Amino acid sequence: MNNAIPLKEARQKFSRLVDRADRQSERFVVTKNGTPRAVLMSAEECESWVESLELMPNPKAVKTLEQGLKEAKSRKVASFKEVFGEEL
Repeated sequence: MNNAIPLKEARQKFSRLVDRADRQSERFVVTKNGTPRAVLMSAEECESWVESLELMPNPKAVKTLEQGLKEAKSRKVASFKEVFGEEL
């Protein structure tokens, strides 16, 4: 994770931490007595993680995602125009 921050400090800076998580996609690990206890991240990032986790039990969805990532890494991608015949 990005930044570890003690609970006491997180309480004092909570509003600023939320703004940073939201605007700059930063994540904060909140520690209590030096032990990680919680994570602060943007709601958008959390939703993305949850959506990804929901796909994991579906082998077909996982295979499709893996294929898409493989194609993206090898730059074997098509433009919107190539696929749909029109500009975005």
